[in-house]
Amino acid sequence: MKKGYNNLKKEDNEDNNMNNVSFKKVDPKIIAEIIATYQPYEINNTDLNKSKIFNKHGITITIYKTNSILFQGYQANKEAAKFFVMPPIPFETTNVSQSTVYLQKDVIGNDEVGVGDIFGPLVVTATYLPPSTFDKISALPIKDSKKMTSQQIMTLAPIIKNYVQSITIVIDNKQYNQWYEQYQNAHVIKALGHNQALVQLLTTYQLTNKTIFIDQFVNEKKYFEYLQKINPVIKDNLIFITKGEEKSLAIACSAILSRATFLTAVKNLETKYHLAFPLGASEEVKTLARKYKTICAPHDYQHFLKLHFNLTAK
Repeated sequence: MKKGYNNLKKEDNEDNNMNNVSFKKVDPKIIAEIIATYQPYEINNTDLNKSKIFNKHGITITIYKTNSILFQGYQANKEAAKFFVMPPIPFETTNVSQSTVYLQKDVIGNDEVGVGDIFGPLVVTATYLPPSTFDKISALPIKDSKKMTSQQIMTLAPIIKNYVQSITIVIDNKQYNQWYEQYQNAHVIKALGHNQALVQLLTTYQLTNKTIFIDQFVNEKKYFEYLQKINPVIKDNLIFITKGEEKSLAIACSAILSRATFLTAVKNLETKYHLAFPLGASEEVKTLARKYKTICAPHDYQHFLKLHFNLTAK
């Protein structure tokens, strides 16, 4: 049985993937069907205004005592469509600001930096946005880290860190090179880093039933295949989204925190080895890497080079 959309309130972003949808005066039969469907996903509820709360793979379904129902999260509209007839999207809503989506609190976001750089480590950060400090976080000049200068990153990162709960994993070059020799796939190394950051974040801050956004670098099936021999693996409520820094403030925070840690690590390597380690993997950077491989011993350059890069001169 599906209910019509006369009492529907809907907030979407431009790609209609992340939204909140709510329904008022819902038929009790529909409510009973929803409760039966999501029973395995019920979470603790202490709010006297709410009858039931469920969290299925990052989508929160809240049933209010007024017989209203709210679906929240990435592709919540598709979940709601299992029970309600959804309206077509009017033309004028296709360019609605994503602020209601981007500014989601009480969620976790993951991002990594360094995989495209010949020099320096791979850094992964998992960040939780607490409701208590969310207004302060959302007021910061946070944007896509790729559009920020190093100075902006280094100035903003400690401020962000003060308002969020985060864990940053640094996979140094030696470890990275050992894992690449073992797995022959940088995506596997990234998956290991993302999972470890989440394990530590959830354990350290005792977080449960939180929606987790990961800036997608591989499809969900492959991600879990890469982790099949790892224990524990965080599987619940993970949502993989492309261009994550533009769609989730939590991911944007993680990108900035990762970038700041990466830049610091590169500076420390430069100080230790008295060499310059420019960012990226341009032909100029490759030329410099080839030079270092000729003047440095392998037991040294494995600590600052990602060895799988093709350094053959064009």
